[in-house]
Amino acid sequence: MTMIRTFFAVDISDGQRQAVSSILDEFRKLDVHVKWVKPENLHVTLKFLGDTDEDTIPQICETVNSAIRGVPSFVFSLEDLGQFPNARNPRVIWAGIRDGYESLRALSGRINNAVKQLGFKPGKRRFSPHLTIGRVKDNRNIRTLMNEISVIDFVSETSLVSEVILYQSTLRPQGPIYTPLKTFSLPNTQGG
Repeated sequence: MTMIRTFFAVDISDGQRQAVSSILDEFRKLDVHVKWVKPENLHVTLKFLGDTDEDTIPQICETVNSAIRGVPSFVFSLEDLGQFPNARNPRVIWAGIRDGYESLRALSGRINNAVKQLGFKPGKRRFSPHLTIGRVKDNRNIRTLMNEISVIDFVSETSLVSEVILYQSTLRPQGPIYTPLKTFSLPNTQGG
């Protein structure tokens, strides 16, 4: 039995990636202990499966494909920056979702229900769509970062979500490598 780390996600557009990268370039100048996500790794996670038996991937794909069949493509945009769980003790730095928030929640819910039938546990918290941009390693000088976040007025272009991707995550000391295993297309109802 070969175990691999997997998750379902949607990608962001090149324009959104560029907008977030510009912010990350500024944040990297701050003396804070945060592991910033590499621009090429930015994505919106819909469901983290974790350690997955490689032999079950075809069954997972079939189950999820059935669950999301007929879900139309939709647009989403990024807006605002924030942190989980709070500004006093942040662990995750994120960009929020504006347009498409409910569509992402519904899509995640379908995937969650599908994989639950296969023995994957649902998330502990209610799913809140977001784009993780950094993970706080310790709170040294974190006030500086929180002040920066509070004054940035961030809104991205909209992006079309036309596919869901099952990724393999390979952890490396220099950062994870995400390899797409399967892509699920959503029908285009956007008229162009």
